Amino acid sequence: MVSNATREILKEFNEAAQVFRELSLDKKTIKVITHNDADGIAAGAVIHKALFREGLPVHTRSLKQLESNSVRDIAKENPEIIIFSDLGSGKLEEIKKHLPEVTKVFVLDHHQPQKAGCNGLIHVNPHNHGIDGAREVSGSGMAYLFARALNQNNKDLAGLALVGAIGDIQDSSGKLIGINREILKDAMDVGMIRADQDLRLYGRQTRPLYKALEYTTEPFIPGLSGSENACINFLDNLGIPIKENNELIMLADLDNDKRKRLTNALIMSMIENKVPSKFAENIVGEVYTLLNEERRTPLRDTKEFATLLNGCGRNEQYSIGMAIVLGERSKLYFQSLNLLKDHKSYIAKSYAWIKENREKIKDDEVLYYFHAKEDINDNVIGTVASMVLNSRVLNPIKPIIAFSLTTEGDVKISSRGTKELIDMGLNLGKAMQFASEKVGGEGGGHNIAAGAKIGEGNEEGFLKYAKIEIRRQLSV
Repeated sequence: MVSNATREILKEFNEAAQVFRELSLDKKTIKVITHNDADGIAAGAVIHKALFREGLPVHTRSLKQLESNSVRDIAKENPEIIIFSDLGSGKLEEIKKHLPEVTKVFVLDHHQPQKAGCNGLIHVNPHNHGIDGAREVSGSGMAYLFARALNQNNKDLAGLALVGAIGDIQDSSGKLIGINREILKDAMDVGMIRADQDLRLYGRQTRPLYKALEYTTEPFIPGLSGSENACINFLDNLGIPIKENNELIMLADLDNDKRKRLTNALIMSMIENKVPSKFAENIVGEVYTLLNEERRTPLRDTKEFATLLNGCGRNEQYSIGMAIVLGERSKLYFQSLNLLKDHKSYIAKSYAWIKENREKIKDDEVLYYFHAKEDINDNVIGTVASMVLNSRVLNPIKPIIAFSLTTEGDVKISSRGTKELIDMGLNLGKAMQFASEKVGGEGGGHNIAAGAKIGEGNEEGFLKYAKIEIRRQLSV
């Protein structure tokens, strides 16, 4: 049953779509600015495709982060209509201040919004309706709901919206929830997607089983994730061969007996490595298959599709990821596979760095932190922070903050929490915003995952203010 909050936000999307229709009658060029991760790329592509279908001229681009300088640069282009997708809610004041009054602005975001008046712009955000944008609807979900309000024929874009949601790890409870569930229904109704209960391993359709285990980081499997040899030995001990008839075995090839044996062994292994049983059991849950994509390709599985998009984004090849979502299946698709391979390899090396530098993870009262400096690229520092926290090797459980240096000489900060901490009152989006602004930087995001950018040399001050805010939130 649709909740009142969902009805309210859907009404807001219908109103936004009506305003947009009236503005676009004279075929003005529309600029779409979106984020560079899987969710943002999917969001931008959904909007781009929906507007293209309306015969509208549209220019879409991705940004690593929407900063004050970015807003000022966009303003210099004097856009007539601009849509911010998967970003913008944390920069409402900057948008209102710098974009000319003649520009009609739409902000379709799911991050925690800045407390600012929205006169002169259309701002649709789930948090304004009491809906959790970190778990119940993604940036691409917001883009899809706008596209659907614009034209009901855009329901065939629902599957792409779910790729973004999976990329944003909104299935962390074992399945999609909230508004994502409504979007899933749309995708299933038009025959785009199938939902099944299975092991939630990366590469379940395309990767050799031992590689699927190695690449799994959500949930993180202590002793297996990131280690090829350990995964091979693990399967051998279970009597599950690596090859059969000279062909590598995929997860999809396992019969029910082997699948059950593997599932039980993985859960027990995680529990033995101090992963709470409720988190270990998350390795089984809903998995989503895109039925219109070719079998045995990364695009068939939403998690693999999302990882491929992240590989494009993290390697700053946003246009390739956008092209894949829009339907490119030739030269650029094969380039994206190479980017995916490089991305996963770099993640594994980054986690190996963490294991080799455990002493650099500091326990600082109400949080953990580490500074990777130039050793880990700022594009993936958030992913590595998640892996460290999800591995549950840190006890007691506290939020983690990770620092790395950018090529521009700034410091990128990524923070991650857990659902238990959120239930206790943790809000990392507010903590990152508070601490970064105190040292002249910028920050924000979700309650469970957020980021910031500050000047080098301000890390100590940032940590000081982050701890003050986190103590206040958790009442410790």
